[in-house]
Amino acid sequence: MSGMHEDSYAPKQQIWQRKVEERCGESAENASKQPSSAVTGKPRKHKRAKRGPDQDINGPTLFHEAADGNKLQNQSKAGCLTATLTSDPRVKDSWKMNADEKMQMLERALETKALVLTLVYRDGTTQLDPEQKLTPEVCGLLVLMKDNLDCSTPEDSLEPNDSLVYLKLEHTPAWAQQHTHQSQELFTRDMLLQVLSSSQLVVCYKAKELLCTALHFYRPELSWKQVAGCHIHDPQVSAWLLDPANPSSCYPELLNKHGKRPRATPTLGTKKVTLLVCLSLSQVSQVISGLYSLYWLNMKLCFKLQSQGLWELYSDMELNMISVLAAMESHRIHVDKEALKRTSELLGTKMKQLEQEAHRAAGQIFLVTSSTQLRTVLFEKLCLHERCENKKLPKTVNKQQQSTSEAALLQLQDLHPLPKIILEYRQVHKIKSTFVDGILSCMASKNSVSSTWNQTSAVTGRISAKHPNFQALPRQPLQINKKQYVQGKEEEVVTVHPRAMFIPQDGWTFLAADFCQVELRLLAHLSSDPELLRIFINPQADVFTMLASQWKGVSEGEVTSEDREHAKRVVYSVVYGAGRERLSGILGVSAEQASRVQDSFLQTYKEVQAFIQRTIQQCHKQGYVLSIMGRRRTLPNINSPDWGIRMQAERQAVNFVVQGSAADLCKMAMIRIFNLVSSSSSLSARLVAQLHDELLYEVEDSQVEQFAGLVRSTMESLQHIDHLGVHLKVPLKVAVSSGKSWGSMSDLNIPTMSPCH
Repeated sequence: MSGMHEDSYAPKQQIWQRKVEERCGESAENASKQPSSAVTGKPRKHKRAKRGPDQDINGPTLFHEAADGNKLQNQSKAGCLTATLTSDPRVKDSWKMNADEKMQMLERALETKALVLTLVYRDGTTQLDPEQKLTPEVCGLLVLMKDNLDCSTPEDSLEPNDSLVYLKLEHTPAWAQQHTHQSQELFTRDMLLQVLSSSQLVVCYKAKELLCTALHFYRPELSWKQVAGCHIHDPQVSAWLLDPANPSSCYPELLNKHGKRPRATPTLGTKKVTLLVCLSLSQVSQVISGLYSLYWLNMKLCFKLQSQGLWELYSDMELNMISVLAAMESHRIHVDKEALKRTSELLGTKMKQLEQEAHRAAGQIFLVTSSTQLRTVLFEKLCLHERCENKKLPKTVNKQQQSTSEAALLQLQDLHPLPKIILEYRQVHKIKSTFVDGILSCMASKNSVSSTWNQTSAVTGRISAKHPNFQALPRQPLQINKKQYVQGKEEEVVTVHPRAMFIPQDGWTFLAADFCQVELRLLAHLSSDPELLRIFINPQADVFTMLASQWKGVSEGEVTSEDREHAKRVVYSVVYGAGRERLSGILGVSAEQASRVQDSFLQTYKEVQAFIQRTIQQCHKQGYVLSIMGRRRTLPNINSPDWGIRMQAERQAVNFVVQGSAADLCKMAMIRIFNLVSSSSSLSARLVAQLHDELLYEVEDSQVEQFAGLVRSTMESLQHIDHLGVHLKVPLKVAVSSGKSWGSMSDLNIPTMSPCH
């Protein structure tokens, strides 16, 4: 069958493409305003945007190559898995279809009620298996076409009118390609496009991985703009939204948590097996049953979201975030690799120098990175704790020993040179290991890097990043004194800035848009404190200078930079629920002084204290708190008899309301700007990083001013979001900057323009 009528597929494909275009008649932005069916979880229709310039470079760092010794074995496992799946009469193998059968399958995909998918990996596992440390290489995609929307789950066979198709994902080198391979890859791509443009319900566990895979395999034919409007339901995301503090680590655990115990699913995993080991038919049955369970689980979670008032947040925000993050992850940022290597060497030399200085200051050799040895030197040999007048030094949590934490060293730094040397050593060590060597390790042989963005790791709703963690890169440069070995020559001061190593492509510019004082603005809105609200009347005023002026009872001209910084830190200690011990470390004062500072702030802004108490009381009463857009965090320890545990829950309640609301605003900004760019035939800007309250874009030089105005007006317009009932009492302010490296950004003064909706 595999050799029949292959040549006739291409013209039939054109007919199918016209049908897809007829089916998808509305833009992605308009689609976000249409009501969804909470019962079916049916995603909204959208129109695939015209393809703009696609700036993907080298592909995402999504797949981990097997070691050479294991590559043949993994390929054999994949061959066994593929052979077993495609030899099962319940599974249609796309490589065995003739042209007419392919067209019928595409028609079937258009007409089916629901599509349920899982990626198949080269090591013989699927997305429905337990999580592995490293993501294996993808070799295929299994698609269940479900003809009805009931939730019955068969034991091991397809329902009568359902279909199951296996799509092999494989790149054939150009020199080895035959017409058959080209036709097969064309059909697989078209099936993926059909899934991405589907107006039916589409379900996939870890849907972002599916989109990243599609963008990886079919670049440049598949533009990131073509995934912009897709809505793929992901039970991992919906379950996290229901219980953000306890996300499940893998699909079987998630299924078990929500009331359906999974059958044992034997997998090949990473154990050594002979090349003859293959999945049995019963294992294929378990994969089929797993897809039905995935559909059932999605329906159950959708009902839970609706009953708990979370459906709008899921359908309007979190579903849209999946494609935003996939597009962001598929784009690579250029890095000056040689500059990173030079910086690593410089920092290594500086660490050795500081280590020698520490030994001289201590009068003995000790391991600088050892807390135990440092504690012995500081408190047994030098007895610095005995010289602390009116200072209560922090203790370790478990053993109640003297702490060697940053807070403790800050209080000791004026008593002896050693604490200051250790603080500098730790700063240099962190920048070298985490931000320089860490980035180099993520680059392999390429001169570019792409972070992995996680939607479901933070309880507050924030996005997190890893490999590398862009969000942790220090905003300010580090000054390093480079020792000179020529007698009489002064030390050279070298500036080290990890962000400066990131550079845009030729002809492009980095553009950053930052929500200014968003937590303070939210605190003013949530508390309705008249003094805080008054600060934001003048949009040109320096907010923290005004705050310090009000709080200290002095004129703005008398506010020092230290006063301003203290005001800023006290605000965030209130927002993040920092106790007096933590604040004392931040301000470098005693715990008693820190307590007085915090009390005086709350006395000045009495409604802030009332908001804090009101939030805590509501949490005690109902067991959870909500962000401004309805994001929920349940705090089971809020009524704990243990005072310490209960106080921690109370701090978490206040922190979540403010920080969760800030996360909501930033996500909505990402989605709106993403939709505006993807639906534009001319704009080509790419979102490359999200830094909590700040968005970093790569923009063509000719579009910088136009895009800057669009971004700022869109973000500031989020003061009012009618369909989510958000109406902030204070305006949002966005600062826009640009530069030819991430470390050399300068402010952009651009005219305000009306946002497009």
